[in-house]
Amino acid sequence: MKRPEKCRRVAAFTLIELLVVITIIAILAALLLPVLGKAKDRANQTYCMNNCRQIGTATMIYVQDYREEFPFGNRVYGGGTGDGSVVDPSGWPMLILYYMGQQNTNGQPKVYLCPKEKDIAANWVFQLHFQANRHVFSDLGDRDTAIRTSQMRTTSIYWMLLEKGPWDFANVRPEGLANPVLAGWNSPTGFQQYRRHRGGMTAIAADGHAEWLRTPPYEPTKPPPDNFFELGDCSNGQNPGSTWKDTKRIKLYCRYNQQGF
Repeated sequence: MKRPEKCRRVAAFTLIELLVVITIIAILAALLLPVLGKAKDRANQTYCMNNCRQIGTATMIYVQDYREEFPFGNRVYGGGTGDGSVVDPSGWPMLILYYMGQQNTNGQPKVYLCPKEKDIAANWVFQLHFQANRHVFSDLGDRDTAIRTSQMRTTSIYWMLLEKGPWDFANVRPEGLANPVLAGWNSPTGFQQYRRHRGGMTAIAADGHAEWLRTPPYEPTKPPPDNFFELGDCSNGQNPGSTWKDTKRIKLYCRYNQQGF
């Protein structure tokens, strides 16, 4: 005769044990999320820096082909498909895109995108998250001839391209940054396009190298900053020369003085 099997005790969590496990998971998640967020931010910054290097290299090839002249043509506003749009053949986005092996607009050039920017500019054939310094990439709305490398003190100290918002013009003067941008830096909406990457932005110098520029922190309760930290500028009103000239923290300049380079 078989002996009856002993009742087996089924292992299970008590309510208290379950709550302890949930608490531990929540604590670990709270500790890991900031770390993962910082890692993602660094990855996005690396992505943008790689785009900058590609654009910078393509621009240097263009400059060599055009007798040391930087891109010159119509000023780029963005929308539509005619003059001044991102697909204007004489605008700098298309001029440089050609030197990256893209001769048509059948799709979004990924090299012109920032992964941190989620807004979409309507009526633009493709999105463009970089803007040009009109004192380097000159245009017909500003002067009659292209800027040459020989006109600059040292090409490595001037920015020719840096990040922008989806709807912003693709060609700007220094005062286009200094006066409205600095004045509204700590406003409720602010200018997030200039601090997308860990409190700063990526940029491309006139010699083709890529830089990360630290910008002022967003402090909504304080007065607007009087300079861009690592971006040197010169214009009337906001950001006078005394706030940036001869400072050691400047990495790139828009221009050296009011008269030009």
